[in-house]
Amino acid sequence: MAASHSACAGTVSRFTRRTGLKRIALAAAFAAVGAGAAAHAQSYPDRTITLVVPFGPGGPTDSSARIIARVLGAKLGQTVVVDNKAGGGGTVGPMTVVRAAPDGYTLLWGGTSSLAMGPGLYPKLGYDPVKSFAPIAQVVRAPHLFVGRPDLPARNLTELVALAKAQPGKLTFGSAGAGSSTHLAGESFKATFGVDLLHIGYKSGAQAVADVLGKQIDLVFDAVPALAPSVQAGTLRAFGVTGVARSPLLPNVPTISEQLGQPFDAYSWFGLLAPAGTPTPIVSKIAATLESALKDPEVRGQLQSAGFEVLGSSPEAFADTIGKEAAKWTSLIKKLGLTSE
Repeated sequence: MAASHSACAGTVSRFTRRTGLKRIALAAAFAAVGAGAAAHAQSYPDRTITLVVPFGPGGPTDSSARIIARVLGAKLGQTVVVDNKAGGGGTVGPMTVVRAAPDGYTLLWGGTSSLAMGPGLYPKLGYDPVKSFAPIAQVVRAPHLFVGRPDLPARNLTELVALAKAQPGKLTFGSAGAGSSTHLAGESFKATFGVDLLHIGYKSGAQAVADVLGKQIDLVFDAVPALAPSVQAGTLRAFGVTGVARSPLLPNVPTISEQLGQPFDAYSWFGLLAPAGTPTPIVSKIAATLESALKDPEVRGQLQSAGFEVLGSSPEAFADTIGKEAAKWTSLIKKLGLTSE
C-alpha cells in the first residue's frame, strides 16, 4: 500500500511539474505577445494611415473626416489619407476595414448609417457593428433640420402636424435615399407623432433639398449647415431641430421636442474605429492622440463651424453607444418593415 501511495505521489508530482511548466511557458508566451504589441505601439505609426469614409467626397461625413485626418496626421507624425468608398447606404466602406490587417493602418470613419442603421436594413451585411471593429472614440454628432416650402399653409410645427393629420399621405418629404439617416429621421418622426408623410428618396440630400426649393416636394430632413443659408434667406421654412438642444447655427429654431412636448431626437454621429483584433496598445495610442486633438480650440472650432457637437469618448463608451443605437434603429426598421430595396 505504501509503495502504491509512493508511486501515486510520484505521478502527481510529475503531473504537477508538467502542468507548472506548461503554465510558465504559456505565461511567457503571453508576456512575449504583450511585449511585442507594446513595442509595436511605440513604433506606431511608421507609415501612411488610411481613413476609410463610407460616403463620397463633400458633405458632412467627408468634411468631418478630413478635419480629423489632418489633425491626427499632424499629431502622429504620419500622413492620414482619406479614402472615400461610397455605396450601399454607407455599408460598402466598412467591409474594406473589416478585411484589412488589424495593425492600425486602416481605420474607419463610421457613423449612424454604417453602424446603427445598416444592420437592420441589410440582413446579409458582411460585418457586425460591434464585433467586427475595435471602437476608438465617438467624435462628433449633429442633429438634422426639418424644413419645408415657405408657401405651405403651416407656419410652425404644430400647424404642420395638424395639416399632415388632416391630409394623410399627401405631404411629401425627401431624403438622401432609402435607409439614409435623413430618411429614418423622418420615419421616426412619423412614428413618434402619428403623422403620415410620403417619403421620396433621392441619390443625395442635395437633390432632395433642390426639389423642396423647386417646390417639387414639400419637406426634407437634412444637415443644419446645408439648410441654414436657405432658412436665413427665407427660401425654406424651418420647422424644428431633431436634437435635444437647439443648434448654435440657428439658435432661434426650436427643437421638435420643445414644440410638441414629447421626447424626440435623431442624430448623425461619427467616430473612429479599427478592425477587430487591433492590439490594445495601438487603439489606446490613437484614442489618446484623438482626445488631445479634440481639446484643441482650433479643431473644436472647425468641427462646430461645420455644425457638429464635439463629443470624444472612451473606446468602451463608444462600443456601448454603437450597441444601443443599432438596437434602437433596427427596432424601428423592423417595425416599419423597411428594406434596403
